Amino acid sequence: MGLPVSERYKTNGFSIIELMVVIGIISILLTISTISFNSWQVKHKMEAQVRGMVTDFNEVRIRALTMKQRHSITLNANSYVFRSYSSEEEDLFTGGTTIPGGSHTVTYKLKMADASDYAASVYEIDQRGSNVSSVATIYLEFGGTSSGLNCIKLHTVRINAGNSATIGGTCNDR
Repeated sequence: MGLPVSERYKTNGFSIIELMVVIGIISILLTISTISFNSWQVKHKMEAQVRGMVTDFNEVRIRALTMKQRHSITLNANSYVFRSYSSEEEDLFTGGTTIPGGSHTVTYKLKMADASDYAASVYEIDQRGSNVSSVATIYLEFGGTSSGLNCIKLHTVRINAGNSATIGGTCNDR
């Protein structure tokens, strides 16, 4: 006869409950890692946009300095445009020539300190490469991702990328 009934049905494998628990744990870990990866991607894309904008703004500043011409940066919610001016009399808003390759669209909306969208806001850079317009801070619309670079500060003689916990908060530029 051999073994008792309770011993006959015992196997060396896993029960369905044990397998379901392991699958549940793996699912939870994968969900957490996917969420972390997605937020990392958003942070990386935002930082790339900020770095690209700072590079572009600095190139226009250098161009104004080397060509001894007035230039401007026109900011809209979803884009920014660079223009050059052949004379001091040309109007910042209606005059000027768009620089070849000077029109850029952005992924993350550009926001002002009061959280409103930029709408044809013009910042003038004179022949000396100085920002003639008022000092400004450009915030990127960030939905929950506040770490990393997410704002740009236009000073009179420099442009810096920075970090802000909220739109309208202090841009801790570097």
